[in-house]
Amino acid sequence: MKRPSFSVSVTTASQLHDAIDRLLPLLRADASHAPAARALAAAAASLRPPSTLLSNRILHLLSSHPATLPDALSLPRPDVCSYNTLLAALARSPRGLASARALFDRMPRRDHFSWSAIVSAHARHGQPRAALALYKRMLREPGSAGADNEFTASSGLVAAAAARCVRAGRELHCHVVRRGIDADAIIWSALADMYAKCGRVDDARSVFDEMPVRDVVSWTAMVERYFDTGRGSEGFRLFVHMLRSGVRPNEFTYAGVLRACAEFTSEKLGRQVHGRMAKSRAGNSCFAESALVHMYSKCGDMGTAICVFEATPKPDLVSWTAVISGFAQNGQPEEALCYFDMFLRSGFRPDHVTFVGVLSACAHAGLVDKGLEVFHSIKDEYGIEHTADHYACVIDLLSRSGQFELAEQMINKISVKPNKFLWASLLGGCRIHKNIRLARWAAEALFEIEPENPATYVTLANIYASVGLFDEVENVRQIMGSKGIAKIPASSWIEAGKRVHVFSGWG
Repeated sequence: MKRPSFSVSVTTASQLHDAIDRLLPLLRADASHAPAARALAAAAASLRPPSTLLSNRILHLLSSHPATLPDALSLPRPDVCSYNTLLAALARSPRGLASARALFDRMPRRDHFSWSAIVSAHARHGQPRAALALYKRMLREPGSAGADNEFTASSGLVAAAAARCVRAGRELHCHVVRRGIDADAIIWSALADMYAKCGRVDDARSVFDEMPVRDVVSWTAMVERYFDTGRGSEGFRLFVHMLRSGVRPNEFTYAGVLRACAEFTSEKLGRQVHGRMAKSRAGNSCFAESALVHMYSKCGDMGTAICVFEATPKPDLVSWTAVISGFAQNGQPEEALCYFDMFLRSGFRPDHVTFVGVLSACAHAGLVDKGLEVFHSIKDEYGIEHTADHYACVIDLLSRSGQFELAEQMINKISVKPNKFLWASLLGGCRIHKNIRLARWAAEALFEIEPENPATYVTLANIYASVGLFDEVENVRQIMGSKGIAKIPASSWIEAGKRVHVFSGWG
């Protein structure tokens, strides 16, 4: 495809403004336009009399791409707007945060944008405590009263949420009320989000209930907060309340509810949501259709999942991955690999999640050579770094097939920190093949990660029992007793008569 070209031939301020308008989107997309941007900057500098507006627009242009940001930093800064432009550009990435802070500290004057930009940048780049300290500094600093508004307050709330500091969040909440700061939709949303991320979902709901105006975004966010904290029934009830209130769900609402249906394997409710989606434009988006495929796959209904997938006009990466992973999770590895081949022939490039599904399929099918081939292709062919989940799948593949020597070598050379799924996979393979040495190794690692999880103790005891090491079995039971760890009873549930019935037993 031919790249858009840009030539510089300007002599007046009006022509320069027009040229900036045309060049800005080109430079943001492609650094090859950097010379044209520099030529515009030179042309602007030669104009007389100098224009502050034009200088700031040139600064904004050069700040829009990392390749020309050093040029922007070398330009004069006539007012606070020019400083803010550079501040926002530097704060875009974690690497520029220190430079942004240094520039901020040198600013002769700061307005609400300056404070909001530096506070939110620290919260966004993993320094929420520093963000809160900056917000408190703003409140104390002479001459910054005008900066204390809804924009900086929302940035402070974002920082409190990122720090999981409910005390700071409550103080900010009180400050907003006490100062009479205009609580617009952004403030209300930031307040509810802060309480939810600090584990105070009931407080988030109270904020939500007090909102003067609740649009589909605020409803969807509150429904998601319930789902994210495992309070599925309350999330579903709020979704129904949303419908009865006359608020029309969008594709993100439907996707969130369908993800919850998948998590709770509630296909009946998922079908009801599907029916409502069919009558709504929101149900026609690829995003919502991908969530449908995922829901049916997680509920074990691959027939309907495939029907939805094949009815999707343009299935995307997420849809393909949901189908591949669904077949793998539902004990149909051959179909998973078949759809992976179709996926590649369709011209898609897999991502790290797709490969988890493919490797899982290989593990369930016992295809060791194929699985190792796929694993090595992740980095060698597609340039994707291996994740802990990729390693967990391969260890599952190798340990299921009894290839413990290769599994042990891979774990010792692993490039990421092994997660609990990797060790659980190894322990599961040891149970199948009665490998005591590696079972102890895997169990010890799991004890460090999840010391209170009874499943590890029970599995290890069962492995000992399978080879007649009953003294070791008793030792495991004594350890469980001394730590107060009890075996969790098995449970199952069914939906009947619009109610969920749970059955439990110790086996």
